[in-house]
Amino acid sequence: MRIVARILTPLMVAGLLVGLAAPVASAAVVQVSATVETAPIHGSGDAADDPAIWMHPTDPSKSTIIGTDKSTDGRGLVVYDLSGRELFYYPDGRMNNVDVRYNFPLGSSRVGLVGVSNRARSLDFYKVNESDRSLTKVGSFAPTASIATPRGFSFYHSPDTGKYFAYVTDIGKVEQWELDGSTGSVKGRLVRSWTVSGPAHTEGLVADDEMKRLYIAQEDIGGIWRYGAEPGDSTAGTRVVSTTENGGDIVQDVKGISIYYGSGGAGYLLAASQGSNRFHAYARDDNRPLGAFAIPAGNGIDAVTGMDGVDVTNFGVGGPFPQGFFVTQDTANDGGQRQNFKAVPWQSIAAAYTPALLVDAAYDPRKIGAGTPTSQPPDTTITSQPASPTSSTSAQFGFTSTSTGATFACSLDSAAFANCISPVSYTGLSAGVHTFQVRASDQNGADPTPASHTWTVDTTPPPADTVPPETTITSGPPAASTSTSASFAFTSSEANSTFQCSLDGAPRVACTSPQTYTGLSIGSHTFGVWATDAAGNTDTTAATQTWSVSPSDPGGGSGIIVRESVSQATNTTAGTTLTIPKPANVAPGDLLVSCLALNGGSITTTGVPAGWTRLAAVTTIANPKVYGYYKVATASESAGYSWTTTSTTSGGGIARYSGASGLDTAATSASGAAASSGTVPAVTSTTANAMLVGCMSVNSSSASLTPPGGMAQAVEAGARRFEIADGIQSIAGPSGAKTWTFSAAREWAGWLVALRPKTP
Repeated sequence: MRIVARILTPLMVAGLLVGLAAPVASAAVVQVSATVETAPIHGSGDAADDPAIWMHPTDPSKSTIIGTDKSTDGRGLVVYDLSGRELFYYPDGRMNNVDVRYNFPLGSSRVGLVGVSNRARSLDFYKVNESDRSLTKVGSFAPTASIATPRGFSFYHSPDTGKYFAYVTDIGKVEQWELDGSTGSVKGRLVRSWTVSGPAHTEGLVADDEMKRLYIAQEDIGGIWRYGAEPGDSTAGTRVVSTTENGGDIVQDVKGISIYYGSGGAGYLLAASQGSNRFHAYARDDNRPLGAFAIPAGNGIDAVTGMDGVDVTNFGVGGPFPQGFFVTQDTANDGGQRQNFKAVPWQSIAAAYTPALLVDAAYDPRKIGAGTPTSQPPDTTITSQPASPTSSTSAQFGFTSTSTGATFACSLDSAAFANCISPVSYTGLSAGVHTFQVRASDQNGADPTPASHTWTVDTTPPPADTVPPETTITSGPPAASTSTSASFAFTSSEANSTFQCSLDGAPRVACTSPQTYTGLSIGSHTFGVWATDAAGNTDTTAATQTWSVSPSDPGGGSGIIVRESVSQATNTTAGTTLTIPKPANVAPGDLLVSCLALNGGSITTTGVPAGWTRLAAVTTIANPKVYGYYKVATASESAGYSWTTTSTTSGGGIARYSGASGLDTAATSASGAAASSGTVPAVTSTTANAMLVGCMSVNSSSASLTPPGGMAQAVEAGARRFEIADGIQSIAGPSGAKTWTFSAAREWAGWLVALRPKTP
């Protein structure tokens, strides 16, 4: 469970220990329904376990819920947005408990760090990529053999030393590991271990970074134990919450625990009672009981029962949670769906109590670690600056610091430093050389070496541009084609160019890449394209390509294969069925070839529609996974074909070919890490005029794909980005490797196959 932290002075802590001004609530069990639920978890059975809340550094509405899946078939981490929509799925192991801390020093950067206990005997760590909210693994290590199955997990940030720690527990055994990210990978050093007395089962963990406390939930007839969180503290704990068997107020089993932080050290310790389907609130200072709440059905969302992990934040994230929210695992989801997580606005919980609990959205959890004591002043970095030379008499600078709580002072051309914030702008600059400086300051002083940038303003008009650009065609149809459609991609040697296109000597018309033509006649055709740069210079020699369209005899044994029609479908949200409509005008004997691209997940042999045969399954990377299938059309074809997948977003397309008798060769396939292109190995055709058919998919809905040379795009779907491309290979033999290019570097997977023409 995630918590937030701030530094308390010794005097503040002393005051807290004699009691805070938190309201004493009634013992009645109040009822508060959830307003948001996440998409179901990937695994079956007892799968979902623990959620954590990550706060976006600049836009709280882009914060996320990170949930664990401990099942053997789901096994991983899932990232959801605040509406409950799944953003990312990482099938990296049987993940149990998860927690988040901010400003962790990883290499030369400060990152949001996610830690998770992996039942496969490891503690795994990820950094949050703020640009798209995805996770990148940055370290893993195993606890000692005493932790047979890592279950409970919590971070702790020391306000005394600024160090970060990880706690892990299993069956009463507890270990504390000091974390080190100086090499760019998270490593751990064991600094303390002990055994909790009493019943053996322990899982729920949470650390109070202000009061330097650690709480451990003990299942069965245990309760909640409190310890000092610093590595030098005693391992003798105090049981501060007892179950009803021991005269306490909470019914076993005690599961997830978390902390609600209020200003000045106020707040609550929250605990889940799995045995009573209730959540209990305890005062944060002396842990006195303040009553319980339950989450019944309401707002179209089922009740929460048999819950496991919980988390809470006081900070407002806008939208459905303007004053923070509470999130919990739910064991029995409605409609027989797999388990998920439910979220409740904190103000709704607080208002249900009598008297009301605190609602304090002022404390910012993103400041955790920002006040780390250090003897060194902060370092300052300029992140954006004007080019040199430049003709602009204005300039803007962006900057940052190694201290997230720092303030800044700026100076231009040796003027006195004055307070500023990023970005800072200057106008009306004179021609000549200028120097900008910026320095950060915090409680440890001012940066003694301000960041600096020197540049030149040159207002002399540049010489007129009279050089025309060069135009290049980057892809087009093969030299001999049976398709009556053709698509051309092209580019210019100068940025911001415009283009004009002409087909078969027709007058030039404005166009953009790619340019597509349909309904072409049989015979030879010539395409030309001219680039014009921003200065109005037009390429004097067009880039041209000539090709021929040959006649075909669909299904009649002409020896020529023709792509006749295509269809496609996408599931932009996770689902278990992808239905692709039948292409237009399917005739008996036509060969249908399909490609399916999945955002993770899989298609089993039982999930394939009747009559389809698998030709490729490219599943070596997590996302995308790409499959290929084919079938010979009969006289009676259904209106669509449905594949069954594990729950995931997906997309697929079908291309219909006449004149093909089946596969000429087995398919080849390949996949790879993020790159700007993907190459699939060659196939070797055994007959002339084989039709090469390939499918390529990337892990993105925004990147565009360009097909290999000699192949034309048949299908491209944007919502689940993939492409089917094809082209005739007139001579039998190796096709050569086929390379698709992408507009942005992405993970990729693809396959290539050759279709055999019918004998004339």
